[in-house]
Amino acid sequence: MAEDVETDSALTGCPPEMAANGEESASPKRTAIVAAATELFTQSGYGAVSMDAIAAKAGVSKRTVYSHFPGKDVLFAAVMTRHCGRLSGESVWELDPEVEPREMLTDRGMRFLRLITSPEAVSLFRTVTAEAERFPELGRTFFETGPKCWFGSFEDYLRAQDKMGRLRVPNPEVAAKFLFALLKDPLHLRMMLGVQAKVTEAEIAAHVKTVVEVFLEQYRRD
Repeated sequence: MAEDVETDSALTGCPPEMAANGEESASPKRTAIVAAATELFTQSGYGAVSMDAIAAKAGVSKRTVYSHFPGKDVLFAAVMTRHCGRLSGESVWELDPEVEPREMLTDRGMRFLRLITSPEAVSLFRTVTAEAERFPELGRTFFETGPKCWFGSFEDYLRAQDKMGRLRVPNPEVAAKFLFALLKDPLHLRMMLGVQAKVTEAEIAAHVKTVVEVFLEQYRRD
């Protein structure tokens, strides 16, 4: 008997709705495919992994893989969104403008730094940087499902804070990218280069505290 084909749509864009445990609200087969792809991408890279290999690893047919994910880039997007959801939580992209800036930026800064310094994230980022020249869609997918979503969520929040009079942010887009850059390094760079094997919670907390202080001083109301 032919294997049933499910019709869940492909994951694209920022993380989708997550279950209480941080996993995607999706079918078991889809979850198995994404888990298999995550393991194979981080172990073997992007170009070396075929959809056949992913299907075999997940224990499903190639037809089932393509019923969920029309291309490998779409599947990589699902890997990224799953990773973001598992480590950062389902509400990571929702910055409540009613929450005051120090509290909100500290919370999101901690989540962001935990995410990008996790071993899986470092492996995925290395995969992207190593293969983006050969597979331009990989770099685009990574940007659309990661940095672009963070930029957008920070930008919307900062624009709201400017309108509410809490901060002075004449250019929310630039401010969001500035905040992103401050949070990202040097801890992320040290992990990427293998200078540091692990980032502790204390290091993350100390770095985020410093970044938030610098950022709020830069954009405080006179």
